[in-house]
Amino acid sequence: MAIQQIIEMKKNYTEIAKVSDIKKGTMKNIQVGNRDILLANVDGTFYAMDDRCGHMNALLSMGKLEGKYVICPFHFAEFDVTTGRKVKDPVPYSLKDANKLPDEMQKFLIYAKTLIDPVKTFDIQTYPVRVEGDKLLIEI
Repeated sequence: MAIQQIIEMKKNYTEIAKVSDIKKGTMKNIQVGNRDILLANVDGTFYAMDDRCGHMNALLSMGKLEGKYVICPFHFAEFDVTTGRKVKDPVPYSLKDANKLPDEMQKFLIYAKTLIDPVKTFDIQTYPVRVEGDKLLIEI
């Protein structure tokens, strides 16, 4: 038996879903202990990463999967699900016709923007995925 095979056998993999649960081009939130994990199927290959955007803690799985990129539903930051790398920073809110809102609401939006703008978004932790028959397992 090859050394790499022995190492793989000793790793702690957890079954998190069935292959049939995640169709090509889709993603899903999976709870593993106290973690939210995003599981994505990109052209038949499965990827797992933390399912929280570092910018505003939004569930990335509630966003959109375009190819291998997941777009945050809250501020549209983009991440590569194959690597966890951030590929695009958050886009600040731009409310059309905000000037038509009451003054107090406009002031609140300006204040909220000053709180949100300095928040940084970082790369996302990824996890190895293994397929065994119809089982999807990840190493945590």
